Amino acid sequence: MSKGHKRHEEHEEHEEHVNHEAWVIPYADMLTLLMCLFLVLFAIGRTDASKAKLAAQSIKNQLEGTGAVVALGGEGDKPIIGGNGVLDNSGAAVPTTAIGGLDPFIVSPRPAPASTTLPPGEGDESTTTTSPGDRALAEEQAATEQAQVAVESLQAVEDFLRSSADANGIGNQLAFSMEARGLVLTIVTDQVLFEAGQATLQPDGVAILDLISTALGEIPNHVSIEGHTDSRPISTSRFPSNWELSTARATSVLRYLIDVHHLDPARLSAAGYADTRPIDDNSTAAGAERNRRVEVVVLADVSLQPALDAAAEAAAAQAPAPSTEQATEPATEGAATTTPG
Repeated sequence: MSKGHKRHEEHEEHEEHVNHEAWVIPYADMLTLLMCLFLVLFAIGRTDASKAKLAAQSIKNQLEGTGAVVALGGEGDKPIIGGNGVLDNSGAAVPTTAIGGLDPFIVSPRPAPASTTLPPGEGDESTTTTSPGDRALAEEQAATEQAQVAVESLQAVEDFLRSSADANGIGNQLAFSMEARGLVLTIVTDQVLFEAGQATLQPDGVAILDLISTALGEIPNHVSIEGHTDSRPISTSRFPSNWELSTARATSVLRYLIDVHHLDPARLSAAGYADTRPIDDNSTAAGAERNRRVEVVVLADVSLQPALDAAAEAAAAQAPAPSTEQATEPATEGAATTTPG
């Protein structure tokens, strides 16, 4: 072998050594990522519903600008829970005492003094605490006040109708009463609105409806027109029973108010009750005459019962107490009783 060939073999470069342990680095990265994933899943699985609710309430308060923040707590001594966050308190006791009488989980930037008591219905519901009894009393008082306002409004309508009816000489043909549903104006039908067994309006009845329509056109209340009869049966080709007669009479009044006085039909309704709602004894002529009637009911937006009950209690409180002699006398059958008013 020549000398030049030997020199070439001596200077031949050898292939570098291949590192067969390079897979360890991506494997370690993958294990690290898996560990982080399991830690996140573990933390999510341990989320307390009550703490999540507190966090949502805190975010809601800040977005609405109420200024109230969720009370924070806890020492953050657990590796997963962390510290000083809205999801703390997992290892610390939740405060059970309120600040200034407020909700224990809500702290107002300006808490009311402990000695200050807000009237029912005032203040923010989230920063005041009232017992169920106090809330029920406040709701009852509010219902009574609303009913009293409605009664006063309907009383003004009654006063106007009374004075107008008296001025026109028809005051004895009308009767008024205040019920829980509203003001009830009763019109006697015999020889006033209708003839016996008929549903055609009479001149005297038209005069009454003209008077009523003036007041009904000035108020926004809904009006129910209700027909009633006595217990005597009727059977004609037009009115097979008292149901048809009472309904036809109510409808005649309704049509007159709409067609002649142009009251809003959406405010009016008509119904017939035959002899199912008597207000007197049908066995007497006077009682049967009272039962034959048409009622125009001015409906209230709220129930008037709370105001009516309050008025009855006030009247009973003002009634004179029975004397000692009357109180000691034994009760006898049919003894007269004194009613207020």
